[in-house]
Amino acid sequence: MRPADATLVCLGAIAPEVGDHWLLLLVLALLAAVLTFLVCVLVKYMRLGINMFLDTPLPMNTTPQNYAPPEGEIVSFPSLDGRSLRGMLIDRPPGLPDRGTVIFCHEFDSDMLSAGRYARALIDAGYTVFTFDFRGQGRSFTPPHYEPRHWPSNHEVHDVLAAIAYVESRRDISKTGLGLVGVSRGACAATMAAILTPVVRCLVVDGVFSTDLRIDQLMKRWVEIYSRIDIVSVDRTYLVYRFFRVLLMFYVELKCRCQFPSTRKALTKLESVPVLFISGERDTYVPPDETMAFFNMKPGPKEVWICPGAKHNQPVVTDPETYARKVTSFFDRYLSAAGGEAALQPGGRMSRAP
Repeated sequence: MRPADATLVCLGAIAPEVGDHWLLLLVLALLAAVLTFLVCVLVKYMRLGINMFLDTPLPMNTTPQNYAPPEGEIVSFPSLDGRSLRGMLIDRPPGLPDRGTVIFCHEFDSDMLSAGRYARALIDAGYTVFTFDFRGQGRSFTPPHYEPRHWPSNHEVHDVLAAIAYVESRRDISKTGLGLVGVSRGACAATMAAILTPVVRCLVVDGVFSTDLRIDQLMKRWVEIYSRIDIVSVDRTYLVYRFFRVLLMFYVELKCRCQFPSTRKALTKLESVPVLFISGERDTYVPPDETMAFFNMKPGPKEVWICPGAKHNQPVVTDPETYARKVTSFFDRYLSAAGGEAALQPGGRMSRAP
């Protein structure tokens, strides 16, 4: 038999089998097409998410010329992994009684000198302020395999814990404890550090945000611009976004060699630590509604001030007098020796205007 005839015989034998299973083959082909489509959508979203996470800058409004740098004792202290961090211990003015010790945690792309803007009123009121440079910022060491970003990582949390340990070695805080003031990324790191040590007695967070919520919100915004397939319209529960966020965070944590913990989860564990939330009414990065959501989810003593007309990190510029009064009175109530334990009562307070 010729080869051509043999081929025709084989095809003739197979044709009935194919005809009997054409529906199965059609279903398999459709499943393959749907799977390919979903993979393409996932790759598209992953590229958007990775670019957003690694390249999208935080809106910055501060410059070194906006405030007078503080003066104090320049010190070096070890990070938790044994590297050198730089700090400054700013003592209260002569003649004022010691009202307590506050650690200042600066925002991303800034340094410890910005305490001259945010913590000046505390110094003038009699508080000792310790400010420091996070790793990779100011004059603290820069790890070879770590690029600082405006997303708070476990490294910034560890730097806050190292600052707390250093202050404990310098000052007797066994009775009064410490207060923390954080701005933006520094506020996130301070919040997550507060749940890891009992010495933190109260906390002021200016422009605090949570990486997981920011990822969700930014993805929804960028998808509408850069993607023709908007899963928001078909997924009102946002389960796809949450699944995508898990994949995205897994990838970026491997790439960046660090972890990006959730500020939102940390806030729910601060039941015994009073927190003052500060936000700007015109903040487009962390909208006031998001700040109020943090306020509502935080148990125990809490206060909030939404500064009219202020943008991200700008309440201290928009209304410096009210900012100074709010922050100082908060620490007077919960940290100063005059406040005492009687101030630690459950419930919350809210303030939207001066």
